[in-house]
Amino acid sequence: MTTNQLLHIIEQGESETLEFKTSFNRAVIETIIAFSNANGGNIVLGVNDDKEIVGISISNESIQKWINEVKQNTEPAVFPTFQTI
Repeated sequence: MTTNQLLHIIEQGESETLEFKTSFNRAVIETIIAFSNANGGNIVLGVNDDKEIVGISISNESIQKWINEVKQNTEPAVFPTFQTI
């Protein structure tokens, strides 16, 4: 996904398959579970409900930690894909 594609998606707003979250937390894992039980979806971290890009600080270690948290808190284990833009 390119930056322009992401900006277009943010402009469209949240939907049944798109959620905005300002940080990685338990609510993100719950949304991942909901999406995995439906037709899939995307979560954009660093964007608030008003479509404002607030950003987040991440590192490769952060992403790996989040993937592990999702795997450990889902049954069967969900293996999410993260992309940084």
